Amino acid sequence: MPLPAFSTLPKRQQQYILYGAPTAVSILVIYLIWKSLATLGPIDNDIHNEIDPTTSSPRFGINHLPSFLQRDTGNGIWNDIATAQAEINVKKAVIAERPGLEAQLEALRVDIKAAEERLPRDTEKAEMREMIERLAREIPADIGTVELQSVKIVDGADKNSDIHTITFQTELVGDTDGIIKYIDSLEKNQRFMSVNSLSIKGGTLTGDVPNHKIKYGLHTVRMDIVTYVWTGGKK
Repeated sequence: MPLPAFSTLPKRQQQYILYGAPTAVSILVIYLIWKSLATLGPIDNDIHNEIDPTTSSPRFGINHLPSFLQRDTGNGIWNDIATAQAEINVKKAVIAERPGLEAQLEALRVDIKAAEERLPRDTEKAEMREMIERLAREIPADIGTVELQSVKIVDGADKNSDIHTITFQTELVGDTDGIIKYIDSLEKNQRFMSVNSLSIKGGTLTGDVPNHKIKYGLHTVRMDIVTYVWTGGKK
């Protein structure tokens, strides 16, 4: 059945159509807009008005949307943007800390390198004993006398740790000046060594009657030279 022409309709029906159709369309448009506002969600002004450093103007334009037109359902697009921005800010904060962390890491590398240079490796114990013997031989004769008798290597009770103690139980004879010079050479050496204990038995005194002098015999010394061995984290 064909629809009647608008002009043939009664005047009241024409008025219904003239006023009702635009109203219905307006209601539909308002509904769609209201639904879209729910999808958009409330605008986060902190994000929306963020300044673009390249243009010195708001990155997303200025927010002119009245607050009564902003619907918050908890699932809007701006909620998702705000969540993403919060995650970005956290990552930015981590990135901002990176130079400081790298500086701390570099300082630790320097400290570790210095420690590795001073502390002998476990495989260098024999070399350390040779150095202890060599330092005794290098005492200048015009300063004093040191004659090394024996050096015994003893591992500490903390042998299974990354850094453990090694004791070189040393016996020698020498005069006072030579012994002092020898201890000084040990403790000032680039490789870390410390005289932990020292036992001295005084030398005998003899008289030189023709020359009217007293001869001082060499002292007998027992000392524990302690160092720390770096295993490099290997058990």
